[in-house]
Amino acid sequence: MITKPKVTKSGAGLAKGQLWKLKHAYIQIVDLGKRLLHYKMLTFPGQKGVRTQMSGVDVMWGYLRSRQARLVKAESAS
Repeated sequence: MITKPKVTKSGAGLAKGQLWKLKHAYIQIVDLGKRLLHYKMLTFPGQKGVRTQMSGVDVMWGYLRSRQARLVKAESAS
């Protein structure tokens, strides 16, 4: 029996400027599109000189959920 996957709103909780805390690192969302996002993997908040990486929104959302990430800072109001 073939079943269709559940359709959910892609990246429902992700927004530009968010800072997520993992067990030993932080992820900062730099830019967010429909399907892709740019992020930085940081050792500590405010770290400089870290390159920006790119991932799929669904992949990142799944990664954050599986690692039980907590939202530290919501997006800025600008």
